[in-house]
Amino acid sequence: MATLVVKRTSEYNNRLRDYQLFLDGKKIGTISNGEKKEFEIATGQHNVVARIDWCSSPEILVNLDDTEKKKLVVGGFKNGHWIMPIAGGIIGIGIFLNFAFSFRYGLLLAIPYFLTILYYITIGRKKYLTLTEANPSKV
Repeated sequence: MATLVVKRTSEYNNRLRDYQLFLDGKKIGTISNGEKKEFEIATGQHNVVARIDWCSSPEILVNLDDTEKKKLVVGGFKNGHWIMPIAGGIIGIGIFLNFAFSFRYGLLLAIPYFLTILYYITIGRKKYLTLTEANPSKV
């Protein structure tokens, strides 16, 4: 039997929610924030995908031989770890501008943040998560 090792990155976004892991369309388990899990699977070619709610990662094709360990890393969308801090800062600046200078349009600065999130939960929902083959020394 071959082994599939999946490591989930530790991130602020989605911290409280588990990702579901699917192998050839069948759920093989869940993985929590910062967790690493190993799954015994049959040898051969398999499609692997990670899902959270209605969003997912692109499918990745893995080919495993007997006793081979394939290592994958799953996480949020690219640069997603910057979204929350930047959005918080922009909203804070908007509130400050409103109170200090009666600038009522400061919160409009947050529009790019909301458009990015809107993209990833609608059109880009199959790119919400990243699933990549890991460098063997990193997992």
